[in-house]
Amino acid sequence: MLIIYRLEYGVRLSMDNKKILITGASRGIGLEMARILISKGHTVFGAVRNPDGASDLHAAEPAGVLKLDISDQGSINSFSQELSTITDSLDILVNNAGITSNDLGADRRQCNPWQIDPQVVLAETEVNALGPMMVTRGLVELLEAGENPVVLNTSSQLGSMVIGAMIAFDVAYNVSKAALNMITVMSASTNKNISFVALHPGWVKTDMGTEAAELEVPEAANAIVDSLLGLTIEDSGRFIRWDGTDHPW
Repeated sequence: MLIIYRLEYGVRLSMDNKKILITGASRGIGLEMARILISKGHTVFGAVRNPDGASDLHAAEPAGVLKLDISDQGSINSFSQELSTITDSLDILVNNAGITSNDLGADRRQCNPWQIDPQVVLAETEVNALGPMMVTRGLVELLEAGENPVVLNTSSQLGSMVIGAMIAFDVAYNVSKAALNMITVMSASTNKNISFVALHPGWVKTDMGTEAAELEVPEAANAIVDSLLGLTIEDSGRFIRWDGTDHPW
């Protein structure tokens, strides 16, 4: 096995297994997925807003920890260029980074169409839908050079027209995830070289999901990793749950 070290990035690359990038990898599901995939021998890159503050991610010894703010196109451009100097291909992109209305100073419990500040909807959609779209666009050449490439977009059941539309809760978040779902299926229909899949990760006990959630982080992350590693081009355009079963659009 050939291992290449890039000391300035702390990068360890392997020609075996998959090269995987996870955004929002400093905590929660993204961090736990990184830990699991690294333990399985895959080459994992973590993308975070503050690499210096991502101590838990560094402790997992990923191939690289890179700076990325998915709401900033300049940051996305710099990130894409940096990653292309480290690796010439990417097998899996997990667009995991995202926010809720709480992160923007709004109350998720009161965010219905009759109350919500339209700027909150715009800001949340910029991060949760346009951010993944632009990150994917910036990495499409690396992905197309990968082996059986997959883009997994972390969505939510709240973005489902069947389920989310019936829940009067955080309309900005629901709208942003519905937009991400549409981006996923349109990506799948227009690029046949990459498998694009939307994911409902479950209601998980993270900062976003709160302690009231049903799933523990390790339980959800292990199930997602198992589902992720089984995806092929035949799955492109699907909306799946953490356990790999189909979720209604």
